[in-house]
Amino acid sequence: MTRVAIGGRAHGVPATRATATNRAAGVALRETTAVRLYDERDVPWISTIVDHVVAALGLPWRELREQLDHSPIGAVRINAILGGLRRVLGGRAERVRIARKVRALVLGPPALDECTRIERLLGASRELGLDVESIRELLWIDLANERPVALPDGRPDELQLAAFANLDRIQYAVRRARSLNLRVWGEAHELIRTAARCGLIVTVTADGAATVLDVVGPLSLFHATSVYGRALGALVPLLADQARFELTIDCDFGHGPATLRVSPPALLPPSSAARGKPSVALQLARQLVKATVEVALDPPVIAHGRALLYPDLELVHGSRRWLLELVGFATADYLSAKLARYRAAGAGDILLCVDERRALDARVDPNVLAYSGKLTAAAVLHFLDGLP
Repeated sequence: MTRVAIGGRAHGVPATRATATNRAAGVALRETTAVRLYDERDVPWISTIVDHVVAALGLPWRELREQLDHSPIGAVRINAILGGLRRVLGGRAERVRIARKVRALVLGPPALDECTRIERLLGASRELGLDVESIRELLWIDLANERPVALPDGRPDELQLAAFANLDRIQYAVRRARSLNLRVWGEAHELIRTAARCGLIVTVTADGAATVLDVVGPLSLFHATSVYGRALGALVPLLADQARFELTIDCDFGHGPATLRVSPPALLPPSSAARGKPSVALQLARQLVKATVEVALDPPVIAHGRALLYPDLELVHGSRRWLLELVGFATADYLSAKLARYRAAGAGDILLCVDERRALDARVDPNVLAYSGKLTAAAVLHFLDGLP
């Protein structure tokens, strides 16, 4: 059974007996209660929601919502499963493109008579090769509640919807986190590299057989919190590949501090192996190779005590061998601590490349290159030439 512990009074959950006892004893502990993610036991009521969806095919989503408002299923559950359904259906970017094109052809100065309105619809129909009724339907297809309910791939699987709903729930908590602690027993390389690619403020340590990622949450930052929250959410889908993990999120849903813990078995969608555009490290490595610089991508992990360090590149410039790490979101303390760990490990020459748009104070050390925009090989080599 998947167990999720949420601390605090989020969702109106009463304190547990153990918490009350500890408070009476003068122990300052956070209230906790156990809830669970959706799983096989939830299939019956999820199936009822899917039945409503199938019956509403062709109707606007708002009419489906109105019908579900009269069902005995709670609003939280309905919202979760409909959110999962929207993830399964996808295609929002394409709908936005189509709707904007149709509106550009149909809308304009007010049409004060029926003939003018019909003529515009007919003009759009001729331009796009669609009938007038299709044009009417496409006008607002990008608005969630106005587009028609459609299931192009047939009736969705209830467990698949539950998995996406669980993903939404965890990612929502992550976006409201002050800090996140993730313990993984097994291969954690993809998680760590994803955290680096997303520019997260993360410290990686070893604890026996577990790899531990301590990540600063968006509520602990003073800028770009929504962007950072979305970046942090990119770690959650990768948990589907982990046989054993423990995720602890210290968060705040607006009702005071809360703690959420997730561990397997957790029903989540399969993580996608597909990559987006090449990472900054890969792009930089390709440029360095073109500049005839000896470079290695993803060099070995550096261990010092419990600390684990993951440089992105190893390159030779002049007579010196450099380890280079790319940093996204950062604070001055985070950069100083990272450099200190590299130096304590005797790693040699280190260069941190920091996106100054996402760092509060990147210029904390001569071995920190603060850049804005695209990081280029020329900028890196020029900077290394100026170092003692």
